[in-house]
Amino acid sequence: MGRIVAVGGGFGSEHADYLVRYILSLCEKKNPSFLLIPTAAFDGYGSGMLSRFFNMGCEVDTLCLTHPYITEELVAEKIARADIINVPGGNLRFLMETWKKTGADRRLKKAFDDGKVLFGDSSGAMCWFAKGYDDCGPENEFMTLDCLGLIPYGNCPHYDSRSWQSFNAAAPSMGISSTALENDIALCFIDGKYSLLHSPERVDARAWFFDKDRNYERFDLDAHPEILERL
Repeated sequence: MGRIVAVGGGFGSEHADYLVRYILSLCEKKNPSFLLIPTAAFDGYGSGMLSRFFNMGCEVDTLCLTHPYITEELVAEKIARADIINVPGGNLRFLMETWKKTGADRRLKKAFDDGKVLFGDSSGAMCWFAKGYDDCGPENEFMTLDCLGLIPYGNCPHYDSRSWQSFNAAAPSMGISSTALENDIALCFIDGKYSLLHSPERVDARAWFFDKDRNYERFDLDAHPEILERL
C-alpha cells in the first residue's frame, strides 16, 4: 500500500530537514528520486525542497503541468520514475482541475498503489483525501472540493488559524468524517496505518477528527490514539 504524509502547514525552514529525513526514512532506496509537482502554486515554486532533497543525495526533478509541452506520456514517465513526490500548497481547485486535464490524477493514484511516498502541505495535503476544504472560491471564499480519495476522509489544513476554523460549521456538510490539521503537524498514512508527526518547533500542535458516526463531534487525536488505530 501507499505512503502519504499530509502536513497541515508550517514545518518552516528551521525544522524542514526534520520532515525531509522522515520522508527519506519511508523510502527503501538509498538515493531515491524526488519529484516536485507545484500545480497548486500555478507552477511557481521556490527551490527549498528541491535543494534539501538534492543535498540529501536524491536525484531531483519538477513536473510543471501548466507548461505547453506537457503530454500525458511525459506526466506518466516523470511520476513513474519518482520514488518521492512532493505537492506544495496553493489553490486546491486549480490543482484538481489541472490534474484531471493532464491525467496526473490517474498517475498519482497509481503511484500510491505502487508504494511511492506522497507528501505535501495545505492543498498538497488535502489533495490525497476524499475531500478538501480550501479558500479557493470566489473572493477567497471557502469551498469543499472532491480530491483523489486515497485517504477516505475530508481534510482542512491550517486549523489553528481563526479563519480556517470556519471548518467547524462546514464539517457536517462534507457528509463524511474529516480531519483538521494545525500547522506543524502531519497525519501520516503508512502501509495502512495512521500516525501523527509533530514538528520539533511545536510539539503541542494538534490534529482533530470530526466523527460522522457521532454527529461530527470533534476529537483531539493526540488525546484519543484509539481513533487513529481504528481509522
